[in-house]
Amino acid sequence: MARGSILLKVAVSELVIIKLIHKFVEDSQIASSIQSLMEENWTDYATPGDCTPRQETGLSYSTCQKAAKKAKLKAYRITVVQELKPLDTPKRMAYCEWFMNLFGEDDELLDVTWYSDEAWFHLSGYVNSQNTRIWATEHPQEIHEVPLHSEKTGVWCAISRRRIIGPIFFHKTLNTARYLEIFNEFVDQRDDYELRNGYFQQDGATCHTSNESMTEIKSFFDDRIISKALWLPRSPDLSPPDFFLWGALKGKAYANKPRIIHELENNVRRGIAAICEDVLQATFANMKRRVQLCLDSGGEHFQHLL
Repeated sequence: MARGSILLKVAVSELVIIKLIHKFVEDSQIASSIQSLMEENWTDYATPGDCTPRQETGLSYSTCQKAAKKAKLKAYRITVVQELKPLDTPKRMAYCEWFMNLFGEDDELLDVTWYSDEAWFHLSGYVNSQNTRIWATEHPQEIHEVPLHSEKTGVWCAISRRRIIGPIFFHKTLNTARYLEIFNEFVDQRDDYELRNGYFQQDGATCHTSNESMTEIKSFFDDRIISKALWLPRSPDLSPPDFFLWGALKGKAYANKPRIIHELENNVRRGIAAICEDVLQATFANMKRRVQLCLDSGGEHFQHLL
């Protein structure tokens, strides 16, 4: 099985159901049919949509559903995760061990530890061609034009267990100069206690880790930096902005189908303002659990254990 995906349980697809129906119709021995199909399809599965029960069997979809229900079959999702390289697992272990040594006993430090990231929000992102339908007696020949290069806004945020700093918007690819503007805007919004005791996390992007950027960051955080040397690549499963914040925001940013960038940015602001401290507490508790599961898994993927 590819390392980039995890099969949680038996993936029961429409193809499996169709095979089961055929065996059931042919010999009526449903128990033995179920057993053999489970063995045959433990890792060999088809994605939904590969075939249609009505086309393959002549039976209606509801009949197929009833057969699956009678056979006590259930559909399980596959969790798609970012592929890990061979050298990633020891780095993940090293970070998680460092994290537990620092934060395992002194939990209050998470109140002033900041995990930062940026993401692009495209103005055309709210259109879902698969779910959008127009009901009419005749085909309206309606189309939705999407520009080749959709308008977009960049959003930078830093999240701690107590609050979120941001959004800070940008509209061009980040370079060192623009990143330092964002970083200093972030610093200006922190209080004295946070400046003296806080940690700062960033990924290994070039503009983050340039000599100029690191010199500026160290002037505020000294050695309390979680960056290229310590932070691990290809690990959004351990970063609160990735496993929580961006997903939560993108759901709210497009809820009212914004038409201009100003509306989209206002939606992002409102979405962040709506995230209360209780949610942040739960998010960081989730992160601690993820770190422990990563250790328990030897640095490998652990999402199937959540």
